[in-house]
Amino acid sequence: MPITTPRFARTRPLARCLAVAAALMGGLCAAPALAASPTGLWPCIQPRVASLAAAQMWAGPPVDGLDWRADAKVSELVPVLAARRTPLEQADTLIEDFAKTAGPDKNLRLTLLFAGVFDQINGLRSRILTGIERYAKHQIDLSQRIKEESLALAKAKKAAVTDDDKAKTVELEKQVLWDTRIYDTRAQAVTAVCESPVILEQRAFSLARSIQNAMD
Repeated sequence: MPITTPRFARTRPLARCLAVAAALMGGLCAAPALAASPTGLWPCIQPRVASLAAAQMWAGPPVDGLDWRADAKVSELVPVLAARRTPLEQADTLIEDFAKTAGPDKNLRLTLLFAGVFDQINGLRSRILTGIERYAKHQIDLSQRIKEESLALAKAKKAAVTDDDKAKTVELEKQVLWDTRIYDTRAQAVTAVCESPVILEQRAFSLARSIQNAMD
């Protein structure tokens, strides 16, 4: 189950935060799905695949154990190709240009190029997976805090008699509202965050295809 947040976009700020609090206390914002996650903190609809496999996208020579950093030109080009800021069209051109000047060991050097690109993308993807799970943990912790604050607010309202009591109640309301806004903003960002590993996987497949096409 992905991290969700109740529908309260049309409610006023305080009513909105109380709606979230009520939902949290009612269990509507439960912990993320546990499937395929070693930490039990995977909030995405997409299945959690811990690591990509080169054989899924690469039909060329094996790349395990290759020291792609030993080739200076390959080592220079790999981070450029792996970077998401480099458009795939530009990456294709860079691969073609590299192949033209690769010399008699062109296929070997292109294999090294893929090994480097795969290594870089897989490593970045693994770090993103860890970040997503950390993100989910923060959401779970925040939802628990909102629940506790809401219970304290309800108790304070019942006991409020003096002006000081009422002032404390107002401060509690502000805190619940603030934490609820943070929760809502983060919950809305989950979809985009969860797309990052998929985008990287698609990039790895595309680059593998381009590199293979440049081989003899």
